Amino acid sequence: MNGTIEQRIVGLMVERMGLEPEELTSDARFKEDLGLDSLDMVELVSALEDELGVPVDDEVAASLTSLGSVVAYVEAHRSDAGAVA
Repeated sequence: MNGTIEQRIVGLMVERMGLEPEELTSDARFKEDLGLDSLDMVELVSALEDELGVPVDDEVAASLTSLGSVVAYVEAHRSDAGAVA
């Protein structure tokens, strides 16, 4: 699948969490602005690992509080320099 990392993550969150794309701005906070709970965060981490091949440990997962923080983490830790397949 082509697209920017942010587009891929937004797509995963829309598909798996039922959020609207318009809600997913880079500074929207998961808990405070989007109402996501710890189970939603587990789902997000699972999606990052399964769909994008980016491992996320528990300590890192706790620091991912917005779409922008997730995008920055994935961009810094993806395993290839090209598009994520």
